[in-house]
Amino acid sequence: MSLICLCPPFAAAGDLAWYRFEVNEDALSPVVDFGGMNHALEAADRVFVKQGHFYRIGPDGRGGTKDDARVRFFGISLSGVANFPEEKDAQKIARRLRKLGFNAVRLHHLDSVLSDSLEQPRGILTTAAYPSFNETALRRLRVFIDALKAEGLYVNLNLHVGYQFRPAVDQVTPLMAGEQMPFASHPLHLFESRMISLQGEYVQQLLRRLELKDDPALAMVEINNESSLLGAWQRKQLDGLTGEYERALQQHWQKWVLRQHGHADNACKLWDSCSMPRKGVINVKSSEASILEYGEGWVAGVQRFSRRAINKLGWETPVSLQQQYRPHQKGNGRRVLDYVRFLSDLDQQYLNLIRKTIRQEAGDLLPVTGTQMYFGGVALADAQQQMDYVDEHFYVDHYDFPHKEWDRNDWRIRNSSVLREGWQSLLQRAYVRDARKPFVVSEFNQAFPNRQSAEILPVMSAFASAQDWDGLFLFHYIDGDVWRPVPDSFGLSGHSGQLVVSGMAAALFRQYQVQPLPTQMNISLAPEERTMLGALRDGVSGGGMPAWLQAQYGIDYRHAFYTRVAMMYGTQARPVGPVQHTASLWHEDDMTWAPAGGQLRYSESGPWLAAETAYTRLFAGRKAPGSVTMEADKYLPVFSEKGRQYGVIMLSSRDALPLKHSRHLLLVLSGATTTTQAGVQPERPKQLINYEGQSGGWTLEPDPATARKPSGSLEGLAPVWLERIPVKLFHASKSKKMTVYPLDGNGVRMKALASSAIRKKPDGFELDFDFPSPWYEIVLE
Repeated sequence: MSLICLCPPFAAAGDLAWYRFEVNEDALSPVVDFGGMNHALEAADRVFVKQGHFYRIGPDGRGGTKDDARVRFFGISLSGVANFPEEKDAQKIARRLRKLGFNAVRLHHLDSVLSDSLEQPRGILTTAAYPSFNETALRRLRVFIDALKAEGLYVNLNLHVGYQFRPAVDQVTPLMAGEQMPFASHPLHLFESRMISLQGEYVQQLLRRLELKDDPALAMVEINNESSLLGAWQRKQLDGLTGEYERALQQHWQKWVLRQHGHADNACKLWDSCSMPRKGVINVKSSEASILEYGEGWVAGVQRFSRRAINKLGWETPVSLQQQYRPHQKGNGRRVLDYVRFLSDLDQQYLNLIRKTIRQEAGDLLPVTGTQMYFGGVALADAQQQMDYVDEHFYVDHYDFPHKEWDRNDWRIRNSSVLREGWQSLLQRAYVRDARKPFVVSEFNQAFPNRQSAEILPVMSAFASAQDWDGLFLFHYIDGDVWRPVPDSFGLSGHSGQLVVSGMAAALFRQYQVQPLPTQMNISLAPEERTMLGALRDGVSGGGMPAWLQAQYGIDYRHAFYTRVAMMYGTQARPVGPVQHTASLWHEDDMTWAPAGGQLRYSESGPWLAAETAYTRLFAGRKAPGSVTMEADKYLPVFSEKGRQYGVIMLSSRDALPLKHSRHLLLVLSGATTTTQAGVQPERPKQLINYEGQSGGWTLEPDPATARKPSGSLEGLAPVWLERIPVKLFHASKSKKMTVYPLDGNGVRMKALASSAIRKKPDGFELDFDFPSPWYEIVLE
């Protein structure tokens, strides 16, 4: 089932009411400062994996004992030069992140830029032969890690992210004449022997020089960002190999066939290919996987063509044209499946070698992962069976560049919402979790200037909590070249709409305020099923496994809202968990989802998500005014008709008492964020406009300096503006008096709201908000 919502489009252009609001991250008052959740990291805080989650080892210094304490990570990424702040700034940045509720930092793109500068290094490596380290970068990074540790922030260290091997300098296998090394050497670095050896040396030297052996600050390590051989094959990247690299991969393939089948002749008999060129055991093209859908011959060709035509028309696919999902035991289909197994084995060989080096240099408890699951899909579980946790990425409304990649003055978005366009994709992320391991989303965002970007942090925290995930890392914090607190593509710093909800979203996740769903559905996938889904390119389309689960068990993405979901990646398929029980919990005509025993509610008609916990109340999304009256459901907001009926609303206790007893609360009303249009007086908010007249695409209005380009720059200009949220709320309380103080960008009280905006009711208070501030301190007497 696909998510269908006959809702009006989210407001996108110049129809919002704006006010200036900039958060001062260095001077936050106690009521908006969430740093109290952290403490300086010591030996007892060293992290390891136990019972499918992350734990601290405790004061006894041993894992697996009674004093182990579970920990979740609410983190943020730093990229490139941002990893190497000047020593005088390291503590300042660490304090900022602590106050915003973070307890982990992902050190990303350390290796992507080669830098010889000792004044301002842009990367950990120099231009000399790999791996040659920039000594200033090493020193600054170690100082920064110490500053983070002192503020209670762990480190997620990324290894191979962007380094591009240079054949002449690094003495690796040369390319064909006229060819260029692909970005990050993907995927050549996974099977070229010298590249692998050099990566092992890089890992060894990096961990030694940063003195990270048994350091409690180091919580986890990612070996390889967004790259696997299986994922590369699924994306047709291996089809274009030439020269020595093509021969090297083919030699690996031939050796694998000999180990598996004893002789090439045995393989060609099994594959029915002895009279074909494939008898020579040549590399398999990704296009050959189409045989797994319908088989070979003209009948299969007609079926494939018919299915594509029907799908384009939006019609339901007849049973006769649906995919077979049948692991082939012989023929060319078996050859394709063998090739997928081979790629998985080669991926595993690489990952295990690097993991062994990491553990030798950094300690035998350190959690390590390979790469993200969508770079291979569920078949990647076999390559990563020795890894300690599962990692994934998730983006809503990622930028599209119609003409040139990362042209900051020529881009577009769709102004999507995680609660509508991104909802099915988010829930489907639950289906790659391994029941035996922690699950981390190490990159996610709904970036500027998306008008719904304030929703991503609380929505992710709420859903991840219900699924009992273990780590969330927003991508990313700031552009370290300029350190300007102003919205800049993915940057959090300066993005007022996200900053004001950050601490409350962190508390929601880190303090287990949303309880995990009471039941868990374990879905068993046998090795041959994982291989089949890998061959069907599940890591690219993301649709292979969902379609298979629907066909086999009647499971769809909605189950992840009603029950915790985990995969059992064993050697044999076993019965699936309580599918029938969860499937009976919704009806096709019921637009509101409310799992039994859960604390989340979701409405397709908004869409909106609501959460009720002992210490926090959350609403995110759209609700038409009067669609649900306050008398019928006091916990839902009533938006004014003069706004767009959208908002992110969070209410949290700030005196450690449950909401129903709390006398000191923080309320957040957040919405869209924008920057200032350059060269215009008086200053005004920068508008979102249709990209070159296309109704489905949006971009920022052009800058005067680049007026010939279709888009304004992703680098924002201060001051920052927030959307005004006119709304009516109710708070249940037995108190006799309530005072509400709007807060400024420091979180400091301004003049209290007029008494006319606060109406005492028998069971609480009804409040009207239409004020230029997203933060409110509430005091009850």
